[in-house]
Formats: sequence, structure tokens, C-alpha cells
Amino acid sequence: MTGETFLHDSAIVGIIILSVSMVLPAIRLFKGPSLPDRVVALDQITFGFVAIMLTDALLMRHEVLLDVVLIISFILALGTMIISVFLHKHLKRNQRGGE
Repeated sequence: MTGETFLHDSAIVGIIILSVSMVLPAIRLFKGPSLPDRVVALDQITFGFVAIMLTDALLMRHEVLLDVVLIISFILALGTMIISVFLHKHLKRNQRGGE
């Protein structure tokens, strides 16, 4: 086994493991008891896709994908922060209204 075939086989196994690891967050996304649980599950799924894209960039030797993944990661982190701020304000408003 050469280094090239080992890298290829390892990347394929990594993509399979990452794909399987997104099943439980997908279940939590659809059945989650609360909205924050669903936001965290969606965040886990999207970062799983980012990891798959990175593995694919390694496998196919596409250096352009690394820039795309970096930009997507920044956008995902920013989106999660925005949703968290919105949820925090929404929950505070509901607590004040319920008193």
C-alpha cells in the first residue's frame, strides 16, 4: 500500500464517519424539545458538512475549496451568534411579559 492509496482510503473512511455522525443531530433538529436545541443541532450538522468539504478538498487536491470552507465557517459562526442574540432577547422579552 502506497502513501497515496492510504490517504485516499483514509479520506473515504473519514467522509463516511462524518456522514454517520450527522444522523443524531439531524434527529435532534427535527424532534428537538426547544429552539436552542435545534439551533445547536443545525450548527453541528453544518460544521459536519464543512469537515466533509475539507476532507474532500484533501482527497481531490482542490486548494480553492479551502478558501470556500474558510468563508463558509465564518458565515456559519456569525449566523449562530446572530441567532443566539435573537433567542436571548426573545426569551428575556417572554420572561418579562409573563411576570
